[in-house]
This record gives sequence, C-alpha cells and structure tokens, in this order.
Amino acid sequence: PIKKDKTSLIISGRRTYIDLLAKPFIKKGFESDGSAGGLGYFFHDLNAKINHKISEKDRLYFSVYAGKDKFYFEESSRDNFGGDENEYTTAAGLNWGNVTSALRWNHLWNNKLFSNTSVTYSQYNFNTKAEEEDINTFSGNREISSFALNYNSGINDLSAKIDFDFIPNPEHYLRFGASVINHTFKPGAFNLDIFTEDDFGTFTLDTLLGQPNVNAWEFATYVEDDFKIGSNFKINAGLHFSGFNVSEKSYLSLQPRLGMRYLLPDGTAIKASYAQMRQYVQLLTNDGIGLPTDLWLPTTARVKPQDSWQIAL
Repeated sequence: PIKKDKTSLIISGRRTYIDLLAKPFIKKGFESDGSAGGLGYFFHDLNAKINHKISEKDRLYFSVYAGKDKFYFEESSRDNFGGDENEYTTAAGLNWGNVTSALRWNHLWNNKLFSNTSVTYSQYNFNTKAEEEDINTFSGNREISSFALNYNSGINDLSAKIDFDFIPNPEHYLRFGASVINHTFKPGAFNLDIFTEDDFGTFTLDTLLGQPNVNAWEFATYVEDDFKIGSNFKINAGLHFSGFNVSEKSYLSLQPRLGMRYLLPDGTAIKASYAQMRQYVQLLTNDGIGLPTDLWLPTTARVKPQDSWQIAL
C-alpha cells in the first residue's frame, strides 16, 4: 500500500540461475580442450502493477510486464605451429522476449452497468546471430577474416478497447464493446557483415536484406446476451463484427456465436454451441529444428485470413 484504501503497488521479478551455477564447470570444460569460452541459457521477467481508487465509482490500473529468454555460445582458441599463429573466435546467440503495458479505467455507471476502458502497448522481438573471426599469421603474412549474420523479427501492437457489462436482472447478462489495434509487423531482416584483410588489400561487405515493416489496422465490435427462458433453458447469443486493413486491402467478417443449455432431471444437462471466428494474424513456426523461431505475419492480399466454424453437442 502507498496510501491506505487508495493506492497500492506490487512488483515482482525473477531470473533463472542455472547458467551462473554451471558457468565455472563449462569454463573448465572449454579449458580442458585447450580453448576458452562459455555457453548458457537464462530467462528473466518483471511484473509491476499500480491500483488507484479515484472515487467510489472509478478505479485506475496500470501494469507492465517485460520478459526475455536468451541462449548464448562463445569460444576462442589459439595455436602455434612452426611460428605460424592462428586465432579463432566464434559466437552465436538466440533470444526472444515480450514487453507489454496496459492502462485500464474501471467505471461504475450505476448498480447495473459498468465499463472497462483500456489502452495497451505490446512488443515481441526475436533475434538470432552468428559471428566468426579468424586471424592467421604465416611466413610473416597476416590475414584477418570475419563473418557476422544478425536476424531480427517482431511485432508491435498499440490498441484501445472499451467493454461494457450490463445486468438488468439476475437472470439476464448483457456484454458489448469495441476495439481497435494498430499492428506494426517486422517480417524479418538479415544484417550481413563480411570483412577480409591481407597483403592484397581489404574487402568489406555490410548489407541489410529483408522486407520493410508492414502497418495494419484491426478493429472489432461485439454484443453478447446471456439469458434464461424458464428455469431449465439458458441461451448465450452473440454477434462479433471485425475488420482488417493492410496495404490498401480490406477484409470484413460477421461472426455469429450461439450456446444453449437445457437442464434435465437428476442433474443432467444437454449443451449445444455454434461459433464462427476469423484470425487475421498468421504465426509461422518451424517444428523441425526445435527452436522458438516464431514469426508473426499479417493477412495480405495473397494470404487470406483464417476462418473457423465449430459446432459442438
């Protein structure tokens, strides 16, 4: 508590420590092979949230989350044969992480209606890199060559939404709201850096290969009604309307949802449902290499949205 019954704060964080415990053993393993280096994996995350009571009808919440996973490997060695020296250094890394924050305002309009208004920002980033450098000296000649490859991919979202809950009576529950999201997709970019230097001269290549960022807008509005007909029959009916705009291409979707429950004697119930849904964001994964190489891409003029229809009884 910062101010009793008014404002409170909570912060929590954690980090794995297996890499710290294993570090001296891994170091000795490299030294036993005549080289120096290390490898490890760790993750850390942080949560923070502030609650503030503005009035009896208004509350404000602000929360932040940040987390990251990282794998790293590095090794260097040196040898000398007949006066010729060779130095070799290599490094590789893989890391991914999320940052998200939300500001939410809860307002009680009356004893039957309340709302939540939220503004959120989220960021996902994936990165992998590989570096190598060789320095060779033979017969008095010195040659240096290096290679570095860095790959980045991610997605940033900025969104706003408002949700209402209306309870006219204990047997009737109505929900409705709307949202809008601005997506910034970073499909992926390779940064390639090659350098060589010897008695014949120097060669340098530093280039960026990849696709430009893609900006997209997604919006949705919905209404959902939960009510009873008699004492045994309950219905949840809803309608969800969404849209997506990317590179002057637009998609619209009207999605009905329906759920029903009928109570039978002796505590038995029959339930049935129908749901239609559409997804505009595509996740590309590679199960073969067993690494978390998740790449997010938007629906485009060529890659259509994903639709689903589900019936259950």
